[in-house]
Amino acid sequence: MKKLFYRPEGAVCADFIPFCEGGDFELFYLRDWRNEADYGRGTPWYRISTDDFFHYTEHGEALARGSDQDQDLFVFTGSVIAAQGQYHIFYTGHNPDFPSQGKPAQAVMHAVSDDLERWVKRPEDAFYADAARYDPDHFRDPFVFWDEEAGLYRMLLVARRRVENYNAGFTAQYTSCDLANWTEGEPFWAPNLYNTHECPDLFRMGDKWYLVFSEYSDTRRTRYVMADHLKGPWRMPADDCFDGKAYYAAKTAQRDGKRYLFGWVATRAGNSDDGAWEWGGNLAVHELVQREDGTLGCRMPEQLEQAWVPAARLEKALLAGAEGKAEQLLFSDCGKRWRVDMDLAYTPGTYSFGLSFRQDFASRHGYKLEFLPGEGIVRFGAVTRALQSAELYRRVPMAPGEPLHLSLIAEEDVLVLYVGDRALSIRICEPQGSSLALFCVGGSLKAEDITRYCLS
Repeated sequence: MKKLFYRPEGAVCADFIPFCEGGDFELFYLRDWRNEADYGRGTPWYRISTDDFFHYTEHGEALARGSDQDQDLFVFTGSVIAAQGQYHIFYTGHNPDFPSQGKPAQAVMHAVSDDLERWVKRPEDAFYADAARYDPDHFRDPFVFWDEEAGLYRMLLVARRRVENYNAGFTAQYTSCDLANWTEGEPFWAPNLYNTHECPDLFRMGDKWYLVFSEYSDTRRTRYVMADHLKGPWRMPADDCFDGKAYYAAKTAQRDGKRYLFGWVATRAGNSDDGAWEWGGNLAVHELVQREDGTLGCRMPEQLEQAWVPAARLEKALLAGAEGKAEQLLFSDCGKRWRVDMDLAYTPGTYSFGLSFRQDFASRHGYKLEFLPGEGIVRFGAVTRALQSAELYRRVPMAPGEPLHLSLIAEEDVLVLYVGDRALSIRICEPQGSSLALFCVGGSLKAEDITRYCLS
């Protein structure tokens, strides 16, 4: 299957659990058909693999859901590790019926395999939150890794204290010598800031450690903190997000010295631009970039970048919007799958500038990515009406006269904008056209090396 933003036929994919031993990326994910009548209750793990992030091989179901009477009716997020001569999945077993029966909704569970294909569950290894201190219904998303310095396995977990505090979530820590028996340790990171720290992921890049988590609170973003040592202290960078609100539950994997971020771009309720963000959607992959100060950015994966071939080119475009809005059409028909690169530079006094796309020129209905120099952000919105998407933005360093390099890739209703080493993923539900244009409000804007690409 050739897809920029993978999504299974007739379903959506939620949290991805990436694993790589040097060959293809093996991507386990939570599948949701959103059709209980035909597919029953619960969420299993499925698996796909890829070498280049646009050719995907489907391998079918990897870890089956249980019955209505089982703890793992919903097989929720976890991690995969190769250890002790086998592959191990540690996952969340979730049954929403259990709390009414006086039992915990969630447990940490274990399965093993010799080949990544056939998995055997080990229910005897399941363990639960200490219900006297922690919320037994929020104990999930185990991430297991080998701590070579300590000579033991560590597990990071989503946990919540039993207090009347919305920000009671923290990253818990357990240790084991045999992957079967686990002992609670000190909290790994507990800033008292978020409802929960979902989908923890940990890695080292250069001389820094990074803890990735998805903030399940009102703003809902995948964030990270950094440290010089595994034991901390953990520092929060000023820009601690990888993407915007539409991109969630991202986890990482490494190959050939490069690390990649695998998350999903949410669908919207009723397939409406004003619909609520839903759980699950399409896969989107970013390559992580480590800056000189140790902070992290995102770029288009090199394998994907090299897969495009030029289809059309404009040397430059100049817009002057001193007394209002100036606009120039670049391409009238980009199709449904495309990429456009360009370098933009604006002058002092420019209020805003950006790209408008998928626009119908009769009704003017369409979308825009608007750079606001005064606020230091790029924001997604509609050309002629207000969308319930004001929260869909990204901080971007910008200054008059300084070139901004943009890459915008699109496939049907999913788009990802890369500005330097910042990423913003968006979903559009009601496109009317296939055009791409530049605009500028106040001041002036110069665009150079404008190239439209198609996949080879």
